[in-house]
Amino acid sequence: MKQERRDVVRDHDFDGIQEFDNQLPRWWLGTFVLTILLALYWWGARETFGTEPSIREIHAQQWAELQALQLEKGGAPPTAEEVEAALADPEALAAGKAVFESTCFACHGSLGEGNIGPNLTDAYWLHGSRPEQIGLTIFQGVPEKGMPTWRGALSAEKIQQVAAYVISLQGSEPPNPKAPQGTQEP
Repeated sequence: MKQERRDVVRDHDFDGIQEFDNQLPRWWLGTFVLTILLALYWWGARETFGTEPSIREIHAQQWAELQALQLEKGGAPPTAEEVEAALADPEALAAGKAVFESTCFACHGSLGEGNIGPNLTDAYWLHGSRPEQIGLTIFQGVPEKGMPTWRGALSAEKIQQVAAYVISLQGSEPPNPKAPQGTQEP
């Protein structure tokens, strides 16, 4: 026979609020107990018995995979010879222009005239005008000035192409260039 359920009011009264003293539903208690048992199982499996990798081991493995992927995708900063080879190749310059227009234009302007970032068409440079310096600046970025690192986001070949395109912008005299910044270099 099913017991009749009655609402029982607790004896205490707090600020005019009274509470019922009802039991929790069985499905709720079962779920609560199940989560405790699962937590104990996973804790035992990971920490005590070592049958599952620990969170630290998983994190270390994923970090190593990420570093390997970044190294594979970003490689090393381009050398002067690599940038100069891309500068001599019209297809590489066109690819560099396409990458520049999709990733760099917001800060440097669509023609390299400078916007938030410096003007790339004049003879003044903040981080050096040599091909390897330009490639390194693109590769590492300049976080303190707001330029992100493109290592890992762009392949080594694309970084070479963008560096070559930036060099090709020298003396292009776009309309409304940003005022010179940095030191004048030949």
